[in-house]
Amino acid sequence: MNPFLKVPTRYWLISGLGAVWFAMGAFDYVMISYKIPAYMQAMPEDLQYWLDHRPPWFTSLWAISVWSALLGSFLLLLRRRQALRLFVLALVGFLIAALWAYLSEAANMAHMQSVITHIFNGLILFSLVYFIVFCRRYIQTGVLR
Repeated sequence: MNPFLKVPTRYWLISGLGAVWFAMGAFDYVMISYKIPAYMQAMPEDLQYWLDHRPPWFTSLWAISVWSALLGSFLLLLRRRQALRLFVLALVGFLIAALWAYLSEAANMAHMQSVITHIFNGLILFSLVYFIVFCRRYIQTGVLR
């Protein structure tokens, strides 16, 4: 490993954007978990009902996914290869939670079939896969140690 390795500017830019993106997910998780009234009132009633009645294991998976992704993005900024494991954990948690949400009674709710929901879930899936590939690339080049 070369301690004088020049880290590309795009690495810092993408890592920083990832931290912001995953921080927004953590913000959403906190606002929904603490049921902040102004935040919850902006959601459709059926979504509020579903969030109030989701099983505890779903909330646990969601928390693992959100916080793993955020911690992974911070580890990218610290140039630590452990970020890869956290992004894989976040992806697994996301896939299980999303699959259950689409196959449960929630799949019949209007919000689960909305274009915005599909777009956001697609963006989350894409970003997690992207950051896994990103980590692998920069582990191979020696940027992540």
